[in-house]
Amino acid sequence: MPVQRGQRRIFCTGLGGARGRVRARGASAVELLVAVAILGILLALSVLAYRWVVVVVAEQRAVKNIQTMVTAQTAHHAMHGRFGTWEQLIDHLGLLDGFERRLDGVAASEVIGDGWYGYSLRFEANAAGFTLDADPLPSQARRCRRFRYRLRATVTRRQTGMILVALPSVDPPPESAYQPFNP
Repeated sequence: MPVQRGQRRIFCTGLGGARGRVRARGASAVELLVAVAILGILLALSVLAYRWVVVVVAEQRAVKNIQTMVTAQTAHHAMHGRFGTWEQLIDHLGLLDGFERRLDGVAASEVIGDGWYGYSLRFEANAAGFTLDADPLPSQARRCRRFRYRLRATVTRRQTGMILVALPSVDPPPESAYQPFNP
């Protein structure tokens, strides 16, 4: 075919040849390894973030449960002149739907749980106050913080209290390990 004036012939070698076409078809093994490594790192970080979020949500739920239980105790004290046991709070106020009694791995019978925390209630000698502990279940003890709330009724029936927090530990921490909780 003759070339007319103003037209040019284009040869394959002018487009980079066969070698360029093979290179453009896929990625090298090194590029694939880098992509897999980046995906692995992102997956590991997302798993760690998920585990952290689950613990944070469980701790927030424990604090909210403590606040609900303290409100129920205050209401029971106002109605009956004394603080109530779990049975009394459940029977009279309908408190604590969804909580379990007699948790596995926990010896005390006056402990209720929500799947992550066991809540125990101890009364002062003259029943003028109580201590409410929220301790993580044994399977979560290394990950979740411990919470404590003390409520005392004074002579004028004024009640004061504060949520305290201790770092995660397998064994119950000493009293000095609890610090004021500041969300």
